[in-house]
Amino acid sequence: MHMPELNLTKDIICVNETVLDSSTEQSVELDYLLPDYYPNIFKLLKTQIVPKIQSQKVSGNKLYLDGISAVKVLYLAEETNRICSIEQTVPFSKTIDLASECQNPVVRVTARCYFVNARAVNQRRLDIRGGISCKIKVTEPREAMAVCGGQGAGLQFHVTPMSVCDGKKYAVKQFTVTDELELGYSKPAFQSMLNYHCTVSPTDYKIIANKVICKGDLMLHILYMPTGDAPFPEPMDFSIPVSQIVDVPGVEEDYNCDVSFSVASVTFEPKATEGEESKILMCEFVINVFCTGDRNKEILLADDVYSTLFESAMTSMPVSVERFLLTVNHTAICKQALDVDSDSSIAGVYDAFCTLSEYTAKVEQGTVRINGMLEATVLCYDNDSMPFAIDKTFPVEIALDCTPGTEDISFMPMADILNVGYTISSPTQLELRAEVRVSGSIYQKVRCNTISDVTVNEEAPKDTASSCALQLYYADKDEGIWDIAKRFGTAMTAVMEENALDCERLPEPAMLLIPMVNN
Repeated sequence: MHMPELNLTKDIICVNETVLDSSTEQSVELDYLLPDYYPNIFKLLKTQIVPKIQSQKVSGNKLYLDGISAVKVLYLAEETNRICSIEQTVPFSKTIDLASECQNPVVRVTARCYFVNARAVNQRRLDIRGGISCKIKVTEPREAMAVCGGQGAGLQFHVTPMSVCDGKKYAVKQFTVTDELELGYSKPAFQSMLNYHCTVSPTDYKIIANKVICKGDLMLHILYMPTGDAPFPEPMDFSIPVSQIVDVPGVEEDYNCDVSFSVASVTFEPKATEGEESKILMCEFVINVFCTGDRNKEILLADDVYSTLFESAMTSMPVSVERFLLTVNHTAICKQALDVDSDSSIAGVYDAFCTLSEYTAKVEQGTVRINGMLEATVLCYDNDSMPFAIDKTFPVEIALDCTPGTEDISFMPMADILNVGYTISSPTQLELRAEVRVSGSIYQKVRCNTISDVTVNEEAPKDTASSCALQLYYADKDEGIWDIAKRFGTAMTAVMEENALDCERLPEPAMLLIPMVNN
């Protein structure tokens, strides 16, 4: 028997391969001697280590991370009880081996401080020890060829329609924003920075040929010490619009984009105005913008094949692909009552600030939930105007207002603290309110078997001459038509047409007519 020409139809599927999902740790050590113009240390109020990733680069099978750990210390000055601040940066670098070489990887790094210990060796010297952890996930979108059908040699294909990601487009860009920020008219002049929090929230994006215009709102909250003999710390908020054009090769207008920003570093330089008082801050912000583009495409994937004429074999492989579901941009208010542990009582509050760490995403009963730890610090003063700090760490859960429709999802959220508020409930308790924004893209994980190749042995033809043109078969409930057709060596479409069936699985037992197809 001469074998008809075999023509296989193949399509490209994008497999999002996880190259690295791990974490790395880095110690932070600082032996700091106060400059001569700093007052002596009376009491330490608060010590923080804030790690920032400044650059992330993949070359071959190596991931190179560069960052800084901002060591911040608030202390009370001797004799005056004035709040003073120290900030020093400790650079760090990491090289991580990857399982394979990457061409266009998607890198997500989340850094946090998991412990810090500060000790005043004497009134002029500090010994600070800490540790930071970087949670790293590297994925690589790779293309694979999969059989979706074919003709010739009596081949019969079982195909499944699927909606999957049509190749992920990803880019990251670093840019710098400089601005002059003027203190409010009623605000006293600036002397020193005590604390600050800076974040950038995406507001809009627009896609043009291979580029994405990313817009956001930079929000800066500062707590500064004014000039004067007995000043009180002053808070101030600023908002700066930012915009950046990011080159994203291959992105088109029908893509969904997830845009996020991270602030790599902030520097302040006071500028003297009238009367030699500093009421203007020269600010420089180094910002990373991340842009991920997704769209789905409809494809037919073959997961089984046989020939009605010859013995055949297939080469199959299990793959895990993703289907884009939605982009999340959700804001929630987290509340917590904080009690004073010491003998102090709250007469007033200077400021409050928070960080969210160790957060993970999971699906419970169809709802995406973010669980993490909120680390809160409230800077207060008592009835004698003596400053003190309340430090608490407590768990929070944020339920997103989305229903993915499946519990098998992939979601790497970005979480930022937008602002922090408080209400004094009593002299020993206050209620903290933190506004948290969670963003990111949610994907459904789709696991399936695909066929990469089919071979037909023309030297092993099937015996079709002795087969009846029509056979009877008593099928059980829930039996698959494809399995029946494969067993009899005929076409599934012929069985369904002969018996007027509209689904591939029988809802009840039935007697079927099995027509034989030999082409």
